[in-house]
Amino acid sequence: MKYAALVVMGVLSCAVPAHAMDAETFFVKAVALQKRGIGAVFAKDLKPMARVFEEAAKSVKAENEAARTAGSPLFCAPKKYRMNAEQFIGEFSRIPKERRQVQSVRDAWREIVIRRFPC
Repeated sequence: MKYAALVVMGVLSCAVPAHAMDAETFFVKAVALQKRGIGAVFAKDLKPMARVFEEAAKSVKAENEAARTAGSPLFCAPKKYRMNAEQFIGEFSRIPKERRQVQSVRDAWREIVIRRFPC
C-alpha cells in the first residue's frame, strides 16, 4: 500500500509542469538576479529561469510563425534582436503587477514582443 501511494505521488508530481511560474514570480527573481550582478552567474535560479524563458520564447515564436503563415503576424521582430538586462526587466515592469500575478511568463513575453515590435 505504501508503494502504491509513492507511485501515485510520483505520477502526480510529474503531471504538474516544471515551468509553471507566473510572470510576477519570474519578474521578482529576475530583479534579484540583476541585483547580484556578476554573482548571478553562480545563482541556482539562473538555469531554471533561463529554461522557463526559452520555452516561453519558443512558444511565442511558433505562435507568431503560425499567424504569419495565416497572413496576420502578431509581431514583426527583426531576425536577430537582443535586449540587455535593464531593457528586459523594464519591459516586464511595464506590465501591471496585478496582471503579472495571473499571467504566465509566456503570456507576458507575448505581450512584450507585440508591444515592442508592432507590424
